[in-house]
Amino acid sequence: MKISFYILLLVFCSFPSLSNNKAFYEGRAKFIKEYITELQALRKKDPDYNGAIAESLTGSFFQALDKKSQDEVEAQAINTCKKRNNKGCKIRFRGLAINPEYNRFAVFDNSKGSLNVGLEDIPSNFMLSHKGISFVFSTSDYQAKDFTCAKTTKDNDFIVDMIVSQIDLYPNSFLGKAGLKFVLICGDIKALGSSPEGLAPAHYDQSPGVFMLSVQKIKKQIDAGQPQIIKHIFHHEYYHVIDSTLTKAVVDDDWVKINKNPYSSENLKANVNEVLSDGRGFVSHYAKNNEFEDKAEVFAYLITKNKKMRDVMTKDVVIFRKAKLMIKRMKTLSNDINGSFWTKLQK
Repeated sequence: MKISFYILLLVFCSFPSLSNNKAFYEGRAKFIKEYITELQALRKKDPDYNGAIAESLTGSFFQALDKKSQDEVEAQAINTCKKRNNKGCKIRFRGLAINPEYNRFAVFDNSKGSLNVGLEDIPSNFMLSHKGISFVFSTSDYQAKDFTCAKTTKDNDFIVDMIVSQIDLYPNSFLGKAGLKFVLICGDIKALGSSPEGLAPAHYDQSPGVFMLSVQKIKKQIDAGQPQIIKHIFHHEYYHVIDSTLTKAVVDDDWVKINKNPYSSENLKANVNEVLSDGRGFVSHYAKNNEFEDKAEVFAYLITKNKKMRDVMTKDVVIFRKAKLMIKRMKTLSNDINGSFWTKLQK
């Protein structure tokens, strides 16, 4: 299976790497746009036309348009997908709208002792659930082509306790719609030759609702005097999941056009202690990498350093506009993301 990753302390990458190939995501958006245009034109001539798009686990789209029932047209799209030797074929679009039942959410299989993320089954055991978010830990070394989740033990309560406290910051109405389903705790994580503290896998522009943490890297940061690292990682990775719920994370023109300065061509590293106030429109050096890391950094600092961010926003109109757009988007998931929610973060 091709898996994409949003990674803290590592530029967004994928298996194989498609994430930096923006044309791939733009092609997906173009395909859907053309499908909608074609179906609308057919319905003007004959209202009996129905359409569907099936999507495979590898991200391929398969279209069907016919004067048959919606169910029959969807079956045609699924069959075409399967005939091309694709797996995990699901209906992405029903008629002119995205299928409300479509998702690529991970599933924990207690009988097998594994967390299934697409076609990947990562050996793991259940720890606990809190407000609809389940914690699991890896029980043996798991290695795919460019990804490793090393074995760990259940004795990671300090990480779980900290994340539970951060989950409690959010209203239940938001948690239920934001898309996070699992936190997977690994002994260590490796992805494309790097070793990030946290990692959020994605199925192209739809999240399976999982993010992973490296116990080894987190302990190393804590020992180096960075106890706040867990909070920053959680909210940063959480926003990657939220972002997949709210937008096409990689193609977000409404966000990018706010910038007055371009993103960097370098692989800039993260520093959770910094909140830049240089007036250039980026909250951190890591945020300069691309729009999806930019969004995740703005969010993480809005939650963990709210007072500082409010001060920065009075001096930097670009960061102010980014935060305003983000808050507006979040509120579409829950009306409880209101003034009271943000005020509490200042305390």
